[in-house]
Amino acid sequence: MSVVYDIIIIGGGIVGLGVFRQLLLNGYKNVLLLEKSSQIITGASSGNSGILHTGFDTLPQTLESKLVKRGYELYQSFAQDIPLPIKKIGAYIIAWKSEELEILKQILDTAHENDVTDIEEISPTVLYKRQPHLRADALHALYIPGECIVDPLTLPLILYIQGKLLGGQVQMNVDVTNGKYDSETNYWTLNDGQFKTRLVINCAGLYGDYVEQIRISQQTLSTSIFTIQPRMGQFSVYSSLTTPLPIESIILPIPTKFTKGIIAYPNLFNQIIIGPTAETQQDRSQAPVKSNINNILYNRIVELIPTFSTLNYQYVGSYTGIRPATEYADYQIQSYNDLQWICCGGIRSTGLTSSLAIGEYISDKINEMTPIKRELV
Repeated sequence: MSVVYDIIIIGGGIVGLGVFRQLLLNGYKNVLLLEKSSQIITGASSGNSGILHTGFDTLPQTLESKLVKRGYELYQSFAQDIPLPIKKIGAYIIAWKSEELEILKQILDTAHENDVTDIEEISPTVLYKRQPHLRADALHALYIPGECIVDPLTLPLILYIQGKLLGGQVQMNVDVTNGKYDSETNYWTLNDGQFKTRLVINCAGLYGDYVEQIRISQQTLSTSIFTIQPRMGQFSVYSSLTTPLPIESIILPIPTKFTKGIIAYPNLFNQIIIGPTAETQQDRSQAPVKSNINNILYNRIVELIPTFSTLNYQYVGSYTGIRPATEYADYQIQSYNDLQWICCGGIRSTGLTSSLAIGEYISDKINEMTPIKRELV
């Protein structure tokens, strides 16, 4: 071990890459990102829906709400400067049952509390004028015009490339399993001395609680702040070369306490996506496509768009993702000044939207730490 890194980021998903890029933009030097896989974007980030959220339905007054709102703003600006595929298509959240009408009103109030003021209440007449292929029994709906679709793989690749061009370093196939902190020198050594750094940032996603055990091992009275509870979601993709899109916006169901539900939307490539499911599982690395789930998803889209079975849309494939849910409803971002460590955990499906804002937030956290960190620049 000869190099001493100023900052080591653990995790090469959308969140780690957002932090990586932002720190380098802010002038930090000698920044290293470590990824356990052979390539970036292989964990939770590999199965993202590709929806850029306004944050209309996030829990108000939470860190997630704050960072989703800021992240959305940053990406709108970001897309003006670089060739980022992004399309504002809006979203409809629809009440199909009378008992869902009150929930719809609560969602409207939540949106206003989150400062999403362009949300509209619309009648079934207006809904069917805009989306004529939907099933015919809608009672009421909300329209959120700011919801966007992006390419969920292009976005993190751009962050990776920009970080590299700014002088950042990346090493693949590095599984960080242990570390020691020297309070005399304020240095961390990771993986039995393989790496040495002045600051560790844990962005390990699905393995964030495992990596956090490294910090915990160096504190006498510390306990874990969260436990990852993997939640698998499956999507089905349908495509047609001849038939116009049956829906032109994101169609959302009324959410439950457990999940936001199965949604249908067109992606940037004029395909129809239906999903995701929400299945809690123990495995953090494997999320195989299940044929019976494909059948469930197909039945769901036919229920939503009754003419779908007569349209010239063909099933072209499925993909899955595992979301790093925790026992908490909010992001778990915490700095530990006494250990020169920052944890960024529990970033679920909104991580794509909030990733640039998380980069800003982590940078601010560093500035709040001891002077040794401020001297990194």
